[in-house]
Amino acid sequence: MSDESVLKAEVKRKNEGTARLALALVAGGVILLAANLLEISLMDFFWPMFIIGPGLLLIWPANQETAENRSRLSFLAVPGAMIVATGALLFLMNLVDHYESWAYAWTLVLAAGVAGYGYMGRFDESGEREDKVYRFIRTMLLVFMFLAVIFELFVFHSLGAWWPLLIVGLGIYVYIKNKRSVD
Repeated sequence: MSDESVLKAEVKRKNEGTARLALALVAGGVILLAANLLEISLMDFFWPMFIIGPGLLLIWPANQETAENRSRLSFLAVPGAMIVATGALLFLMNLVDHYESWAYAWTLVLAAGVAGYGYMGRFDESGEREDKVYRFIRTMLLVFMFLAVIFELFVFHSLGAWWPLLIVGLGIYVYIKNKRSVD
């Protein structure tokens, strides 16, 4: 490969990066302009991103590791996953204005922490961690669904819109359980 073709490839890669940045700036400007004209406060919706962002940064070292290049900081995936889950739950609760669901949503934060533990050890050759992680997450999802029904029916008396979500969750659980038994 000649020096000229390498230089052209480098210039092309730089131009593509600049084009992506320009498109992102235009899209961001259009979103901000629309929010301003429609008098929508984006901060009311997206403030949980200030929680999700640092959580993603904590997961980053585990994401960058390979089987050959292990990271000493991969353990940060556990608190990172819990922080991301907390931010995601806050985002959803903010959308539906139902913060009372913390009474049972805490189980999902625990499940996310164990998922981070599983992600951190994804290069373990023994494979026993994977089974324990799966069983714990499955248990926490079942506890979440059980507590959601109990709290929404008997404490909050407001399960109306949540029934479809619980049915979807149950369907996902049955699908995953069936898929695991086939494998």
